[in-house]
Amino acid sequence: MSKMLTEQQVKDALQIDSFRNLSKEKIIEFASLIPNMDKDVAISIINQFPAYAESSRKLLEQFKNVCDKALENNKDSQKDAIMAYKKILDDLGEVLKKEEVTPLERSRITEQMLEVADRISAKDTENKQFIDNLVKYGTQLTAGALLLGAVILGVNVKGINLPKLKK
Repeated sequence: MSKMLTEQQVKDALQIDSFRNLSKEKIIEFASLIPNMDKDVAISIINQFPAYAESSRKLLEQFKNVCDKALENNKDSQKDAIMAYKKILDDLGEVLKKEEVTPLERSRITEQMLEVADRISAKDTENKQFIDNLVKYGTQLTAGALLLGAVILGVNVKGINLPKLKK
């Protein structure tokens, strides 16, 4: 196995002083050197690319904001639905307190109350599924976008004069 490159060796191969202002061509050249680098060195260098590091940070920040907003909207919606169901249960409970209600009506009202309770339970399950999906798909989307950025940096492009390594 060949010796892994250091950051300085990569700079020398690319003929640059800093990773801060790499041109697209130099990024492609850098990508061709990745197989010759230790994983930690490659990550350290990639993190020095201002555009990649900044866009990754912004992407994660945006995902957090989307999640916060979705959860807040969901919380309000969930609360409104539960309050409406609670009002129905309260109203049905008041009807049950009346002495003139027949046994058949009591049975029907009790069934309606059970249906409302089932709807509350279904709403709670739906809410938990929403949160689960938000986390699952949002995390996958964010990870995919970050991975795509790294893959773009790691693509070996044909027809580009690649840097020569000093032995």
